[in-house]
Amino acid sequence: MELDRPMPEMPPAGTACPPSFDALTLCLTRPAFLAELAERAQAAQRSGNVFSLLLIDVDHLQNINDCHGIAAGDDVLAGLADRCRAVIAEPAWHRSEYTLGRYDGGALSILARPCAASQAEMLAEALRFAVAEKPVGERLSATVSIGVAQLRIGESIDELLSRTERVLHVAKQFGRDRVEVASTPPSRMERAKVVGLYD
Repeated sequence: MELDRPMPEMPPAGTACPPSFDALTLCLTRPAFLAELAERAQAAQRSGNVFSLLLIDVDHLQNINDCHGIAAGDDVLAGLADRCRAVIAEPAWHRSEYTLGRYDGGALSILARPCAASQAEMLAEALRFAVAEKPVGERLSATVSIGVAQLRIGESIDELLSRTERVLHVAKQFGRDRVEVASTPPSRMERAKVVGLYD
């Protein structure tokens, strides 16, 4: 049986940011998030509990940085993290627990547990809509592409990340501002060679 423990909490406002948290977004750093993901995956494999991973990437972030400056891009990322926290705080999503991380320069990650792919897809659509409906941060509008995958029994973390990144690539390739969910087994579209990720 999985022994539960508290999820990592965002540092309180006005306090120094711990090393495990990203100072801009107040999400876990990539190493801290991946360590949490690995630990949760081991527990899930033992218990049979289901969890899902979401990768959320800001569309055309480089264009925002080029046209409005790095500070504007940072503001969008910080606003995206705040928007994610606001959405998962809504009563509709209280059946799961969530860990937010900064996956890379323009992408955030969410570990949702317990959470099947179908529920994670609904959450991803809620996040996508929440970002698109009004400016993120101080003044700029933005959209996000989101890849979703549910952990498979016997799957490694690298395999889970690869599947989630693959469907994020598909979302980018086929129009952006959309959600793609990894199927079991991978669909032809998921296996398609795609280019231009994270721009």
